[in-house]
Amino acid sequence: MEFYPLVFSPELHNRVWGGRNLKSVLNKQLPPDVPIGESWEIHDKNKVINGLLKDKTLAELIREFPKEIAGTKFEGGDFPLLVKFLDAREWLSVQVHPDDLLAQDLEGQPRGKTECWYILDAEPDAVIMYGFSEQITGDDFRKAIEQNKLKEKLHYINVKKGDFVFVPAKTVHAIGPGIVLYELQQTSDTTYRLYDWDRMGLDGKPRELHLEKGLLCSNFDDIRPNLPQEYPTKQLENHSITLLTENKYFTLNKIFNISRRLSFTKGKSVPHILTVIDNSIMVSGDFETIYISQGESCIIPAVIENYTIDCDYGAEILQAHY
Repeated sequence: MEFYPLVFSPELHNRVWGGRNLKSVLNKQLPPDVPIGESWEIHDKNKVINGLLKDKTLAELIREFPKEIAGTKFEGGDFPLLVKFLDAREWLSVQVHPDDLLAQDLEGQPRGKTECWYILDAEPDAVIMYGFSEQITGDDFRKAIEQNKLKEKLHYINVKKGDFVFVPAKTVHAIGPGIVLYELQQTSDTTYRLYDWDRMGLDGKPRELHLEKGLLCSNFDDIRPNLPQEYPTKQLENHSITLLTENKYFTLNKIFNISRRLSFTKGKSVPHILTVIDNSIMVSGDFETIYISQGESCIIPAVIENYTIDCDYGAEILQAHY
């Protein structure tokens, strides 16, 4: 089998807080008259849309070619990373995710959910909610909800296009209206809603809250964090690269100002995930050249040790691996 970069079809998710901006910002094709909040780009259920492996899901490919696709570092199970785009027309719920140990204890799941966001578009004065405005306990949190005073206990941070926010598990957070972002996370959909802004769900009923488990997972020492931070950028001969995060779960780079062909050597331990956030690129190597447009993602299988990227000036890429 000759392996090549795998481009996947997105999986769109209808959300009460979603909108229509994935089309205007990322050229996504959306169903009419539906609030689309999430587009899952790289996930076990996504299907390949190019080449001989077309229509295979990522999960099927990993079962059939575990080391070739997922690398020698892969420990089995589902693909450990999930890439998605989010469009927040309204506030997402105030929520928290468990870490690995709490996910195993509370849900019997193999991993928790540490994530990060790269802001692709933001309306003027757009904000996220991250941590708390003052010292607070679980009991204080309950009382604030009962007294309708929770909003004043939360910490709000202005964000703009190009900002990056790292969100470790146990961080109480929410994404505010008017924001479109890229999210890289551990593969987990365990979310505990703590507060939902007193609104109804798509079915006209209040959405379920998970207060008990959520409070067990919450970091109440996260007081007025200074975010977003600046990250160092290397200006190289033919491109610029910013290391956005490098942690125990994933690494994420932003590659931009590309003026001519880039070459990458990565070894066989992990695959690379490329997501084009502006313009388009061509990926070449010992395989047929693959074209990736704005808003599309691909996996460079682990077995491919070398690849190159060509593009028009102005392309921006997010490059992730575990």
